[in-house]
Amino acid sequence: MPSRNSDSDSYSPESRRASRRLNDGVKQRIVGALVLAALAVIFLPTLFDREGARYIDVTSQIPPAPDIKPITIAEPEPVADVEPAPPVNEVFQPDFVEPKSPAPDPESVSLKAEPEAKPQTETRVAAVKPKPEPEAQPESESAVQLPAEKTQLDDKGLPEGWVVQVAAYKEVAGAERMRKKLMDAGFRAYTRSVDTAKGRFVRVFVGPKLSRVDAQSDKQKLDKLLNTETLILRYRA
Repeated sequence: MPSRNSDSDSYSPESRRASRRLNDGVKQRIVGALVLAALAVIFLPTLFDREGARYIDVTSQIPPAPDIKPITIAEPEPVADVEPAPPVNEVFQPDFVEPKSPAPDPESVSLKAEPEAKPQTETRVAAVKPKPEPEAQPESESAVQLPAEKTQLDDKGLPEGWVVQVAAYKEVAGAERMRKKLMDAGFRAYTRSVDTAKGRFVRVFVGPKLSRVDAQSDKQKLDKLLNTETLILRYRA
């Protein structure tokens, strides 16, 4: 009898609940240990292997080289009966004509047109002056300044051109200053050197124009702006 009571006391509800809690704790510890072991098996190799395994695709995406056969190009040969092109400073060079007036000083001239004076309100009868008869020009100048109101063709079938010779300078610097002033004023100007009996001159030209009428218009503007007398010459390419 005493022993039976002792066994019943050992299996009391409190003891059974305590043993159940103990078993649950052991199970949780075992599961946690298994999870940690699995994580260690998965991640520990990657932590110690810093380089890692990298795979590079060595397959080339470049297509094979095409089968191109070289072509031999013949060396250029000069064309027979054709003169070579002249030097740069000798092209677009009109025939030399002695200037009628000295070359204007580029520093002293102004290429700004003066405003036209307003006509007076008073009415006066102006005396009609007879137009002076044009003076006969020398043969050399008339041969250069031929009238050409429309575009004409030369003996080579090319359109004839006209330029206005503004001035001829002994020094290159003066000619360049005048050319720059003309360019700033809206004129197409260029310079060319020429050797004459009086020495070497650097001429300043404006143009070219396909019509002599257009060249005459530029001449009148330049004569008024520069207070000089320019020349109209044929444009030689």
